[in-house]
Amino acid sequence: MIETPLARVLKIFFHDACFDGTTSAALFSAFYRDVVDASVDIRPIGMVHRDGNPFEGVPLDADDHACVDFRFCADPKMRWWFDHHPTAFQPPSLRDVYEAEHLPTWFFDPSSPSCAGLIARSLEAKYGWKPSAQLADAVVWADKIDAAQFKTAEDAISLRLPAQRLAAWLAHGRSTTDTARYVEWLSRGSLNEVADRPEMRPQLAAVETERARELDAVKTLGEWRGNVIVFDRMDDVGARSPGFLGYVLFPTCTYAVTATRTPSNIKITAGVNPWNPAPRTHDVGELCARLGGGGHAVVGGVTLRGDELERARHTVDELVRELNE
Repeated sequence: MIETPLARVLKIFFHDACFDGTTSAALFSAFYRDVVDASVDIRPIGMVHRDGNPFEGVPLDADDHACVDFRFCADPKMRWWFDHHPTAFQPPSLRDVYEAEHLPTWFFDPSSPSCAGLIARSLEAKYGWKPSAQLADAVVWADKIDAAQFKTAEDAISLRLPAQRLAAWLAHGRSTTDTARYVEWLSRGSLNEVADRPEMRPQLAAVETERARELDAVKTLGEWRGNVIVFDRMDDVGARSPGFLGYVLFPTCTYAVTATRTPSNIKITAGVNPWNPAPRTHDVGELCARLGGGGHAVVGGVTLRGDELERARHTVDELVRELNE
């Protein structure tokens, strides 16, 4: 056991609506119960990227705190931190804080395909802890999904296996309550068991039905702007991002830019087509960071308030302009 006062309550902050983020939270939950405190009350809290400090106004009032697959938080109460995004330090001056104060429970590796993989390797190396075979399988899928390690775009959008059905469900903007329950279930069971829960079966069936409808909608929605395919869904509040589906329907694009809107926020994503052999000429995450977001070299995003429609359209135009240069 780690020598530390028992934590009656642990808050885990994780990247919400994300397979890697939720797997990372489930993985750390299992580790904490096994190694730190078996009786801890774990409260997973989904986080969404936004302008400024996303932790502003978020209470760090538990006995212990962890953050996985999300931006660096300099608050000394955030004792545990794991991330693999090159743009994790925003503003960049936070990197100086990380380097100067580098706690032994902070882990950062931008070369890792997934945060879950980083957590699994780091916890085994430092504490000798290994996840169960069930959780190890979820880590393998986190690597595959987060780094788009599929042979074809058609493989990437398949809903044949539980992991991919769950990833599609998460990407469809489920509530933080839904994802918090999902994290708890996954920390104790397999992907198959979670997908087969009575609470999940009807929701996953709805995802498959919705996918069939999305094929036609996305096909007519795509707008070519140079070598970028653009999906502007901001006028259809609540409409989903097509994700990898865009690369299936428009396989010759080099980049894809998508904008979706809910009453509370606008999410703009940009990505490199992993199945187009054309060379990548831009660091997408760095480009998104300059516009208020962040991400990886091949995929990134910007999240704005739901009422910032004019700024959102300007952001899309700027992304497209730079990606076409």
